[in-house]
Amino acid sequence: MLSFAQMLARVAGALCVGVLARAGEAPASLPDPFRFRDGSRVTSRADWERRRTELRADLLDFEYGHAPPLPVVGVRDEQREELRLEPDGLHATRVTVTLTFGNTTARAGYWFPSEAAGPRPTILADEPVWWPNPFLTNHVVNRVLARGYVLAGFWNDDFASFEKPEHHPAQTAFPGYDWGVTAVAAWAYGVTMNWLETLPVVDARKVAIWGHSRRGKACLLAGALDDRFAAVLPHMSGMGGAAAYRVRGRGAQELEQLLERFWLRPRMFAFIDQEESLPFDQHWLHALVAPRALCSHVGIADAWGDPAGEQASWRAAREVYAWLDASEQLGIHFADYGHHDPNGPEGGDSWETALEFLAWRFEGKPPRKAFARPLFPDAPGPFTWRAPATR
Repeated sequence: MLSFAQMLARVAGALCVGVLARAGEAPASLPDPFRFRDGSRVTSRADWERRRTELRADLLDFEYGHAPPLPVVGVRDEQREELRLEPDGLHATRVTVTLTFGNTTARAGYWFPSEAAGPRPTILADEPVWWPNPFLTNHVVNRVLARGYVLAGFWNDDFASFEKPEHHPAQTAFPGYDWGVTAVAAWAYGVTMNWLETLPVVDARKVAIWGHSRRGKACLLAGALDDRFAAVLPHMSGMGGAAAYRVRGRGAQELEQLLERFWLRPRMFAFIDQEESLPFDQHWLHALVAPRALCSHVGIADAWGDPAGEQASWRAAREVYAWLDASEQLGIHFADYGHHDPNGPEGGDSWETALEFLAWRFEGKPPRKAFARPLFPDAPGPFTWRAPATR
């Protein structure tokens, strides 16, 4: 008898004519990240560093907009509390602070195992993880701290709201930039990291960033722009995140359907129904993270989030990771559910998957889950180029 995952995979294969640029068309080939704007190709690591500058510039110029330099961060209102976490009795410490930067502030906090000695690997989430509900109620904190990790987060709305376009404190405090809210949230990861680097309990060499859905888009962008993050974990980030614009399965969100236009730079919407004309696609974000660890978490039944597009980006990025001798650093995980709340009662598998990937990449523990198994047959392939023969 077929498992649920196998049945969905067969459906996915049957719909793989749903791996389309638009209904009824063959997919446009994903652009070559190794080809410079002048038409020449990368042939060395030094070339690749120059090409990364072009990749980053195109993504910001067209899609996300430009953020200000990361500011110096101060701290006030620190509060510390010792708790015993139920049901396992883990002794934990919760710290909350107000970050100050420019002429504005943002709330942040972190948890750590009270008995832990020395700097610890850390997960930084675009979430107010210090809230008891849902992070204690649904055992998110327990899961992370039981592994010996620190769990840190920030309150995104203190930077800008994904729901209310009129609420944008960071954009008001730092005028003169064309950044959409996704870029603001990506910048917020960097602002918070400036603080985390000062904490003795945090191993700044092993900070992983995590974000779900719209925050997953920001997570991936933050990882592409800030090399301090050792691992990047976008969860169901979809269009504008890990999913390619040129490769869409049936039911996947289209650029025209993004009603929250303030999430991106306005210039991006000139490419509605012309995504194949974009000078980039989302695998360029993956390429900018390389060779650091990256794993996209995808719901098989999350049609709107475009599993086919997420796989296409992963496949293209594998060329970059392999060329950089970092193939095992790039993962993708297809899970047997749709778009769900990872912080809700049903979200345990999402966090366990992230922690298993980090245990593999940070600690060398072989994973039980598959992190390199495609869901869709690769026909037709999303690109024809290959990595350069030289390095």
